[in-house]
Amino acid sequence: MAVSGARLVILGEISAEFCAHIRARLAEFCYGATTVSEDSSFYSFEKTVAEFLRRYDLKPRKTRLGMAGELVVHVLMPLLQSDLTSAAVYFNKEERSIKKGFDLTFVNSTDLAIWYGEVKTGEVAEPDSADKKAAALVNTAATSVDTMLADRDQLSRWDAALVDTRLTLEAGMADTARVLLRSDSEAVRQGGTLQKRVVLAGTVVHELGHCVVTSVGVEAIVAAIASSDRFTEAKILVIQQDSLEAVIAYLREVADA
Repeated sequence: MAVSGARLVILGEISAEFCAHIRARLAEFCYGATTVSEDSSFYSFEKTVAEFLRRYDLKPRKTRLGMAGELVVHVLMPLLQSDLTSAAVYFNKEERSIKKGFDLTFVNSTDLAIWYGEVKTGEVAEPDSADKKAAALVNTAATSVDTMLADRDQLSRWDAALVDTRLTLEAGMADTARVLLRSDSEAVRQGGTLQKRVVLAGTVVHELGHCVVTSVGVEAIVAAIASSDRFTEAKILVIQQDSLEAVIAYLREVADA
């Protein structure tokens, strides 16, 4: 198995450049680029922020951390993995609940392959280290997506992914993505095998002065995923952040302006 693109991101203060990126792309992440292009006024940044906060504020803390962690990954991926085009919508379309199915799906336009993404977020608690927590989160993400890619009883997650392609991708790429997704779904339905290309993300929440994720720790995570032989290819992203509230605070500033 090949592990490529392993990244450690330290997200401390929210820079002006990062805020500009969120402002430019948040609606696309939440509703889909194709949807937003059809009516950018209706799907404005300000309306998107208001809708996000309506969903976010009603949830318990653990759910809020997960929502914030997944949002940060959505925002960062175009900056970190330019070879992958997002085919996933962040908002759950049926209700203001957490998204069901795959957290993320991507199309690699070079080799015309689907990548499935899973994001896990958690806080470091004594006596654990940030490295230990990052490894646990990535391993949980790996187990989760591996299980989903073999589960014949929950094929509706592919239905949701197929709908997302129409909301996120231009016509030609959307058609290609749907062919690939239907092929994977059919392989699972028949009990066959498929090429499991995955993006595994762990967002580690803690005070930066308390402990840090190290390069040695990330290398160990990569080695563990590679040795498991569960995936055809994998990209691993570890986000180290003292508080996901930094992103949420910026969105609240926008809402209150």
